[in-house]
Amino acid sequence: MVEAILEATIRVLVARGYEGTTTIAVAERAGVSVGSLYQYFPNKEALVLALAERHSAELLAHVDRVLRTLDGGEPRAAIRALIRAGLDGHRINPRLHKILAEQVPRIGRLKDAIDTSNVLVAKVAAWLKSGRGSLSRRDPDAAAFVLVTVVEALTHRVVIDRPDMITTSQLEVEATDLVAGYLLSHREGTTATSRSTMAPGADIPYG
Repeated sequence: MVEAILEATIRVLVARGYEGTTTIAVAERAGVSVGSLYQYFPNKEALVLALAERHSAELLAHVDRVLRTLDGGEPRAAIRALIRAGLDGHRINPRLHKILAEQVPRIGRLKDAIDTSNVLVAKVAAWLKSGRGSLSRRDPDAAAFVLVTVVEALTHRVVIDRPDMITTSQLEVEATDLVAGYLLSHREGTTATSRSTMAPGADIPYG
């Protein structure tokens, strides 16, 4: 019954959006009484939380599998595999992903369940710090943040918003070139733009 209710929640969310979703509509779609639904989920937020946690767990489990098999000795292949993992994550029910990312309010446990970016950054940073992940001389925490942010933005834009613009295989190639240029061009003691040539105040953080 729980699985039927959650699947019905997905269908109602996709059809009506978050604001238009109600427990009554979900119960009707699942073919159960509202009282039966309330035995497992006390309100709409609990339904969406369960979906968000499941969706996040699927994405993170996939990334974990990829990270365990990456070979830092083949940097471009490792980068491409990371990007493919991001694409695969966005292909896990993209319509639900879009609703969770854009419509569901970020409050309480929902915020933690939906915002997987920080967890992904920590996982990628840990891999970069390991012996297998020594792709770059860049600071691994900063590099992981940039990598995850770029891949998330690109895959969300293409897979969810503009699936007709470019194929995911093409995006994989283009994003690999972009990220590889960032990670692999950096060498100890050099940067693309040295601080000595930066304009005054250019290194002041945003805020």
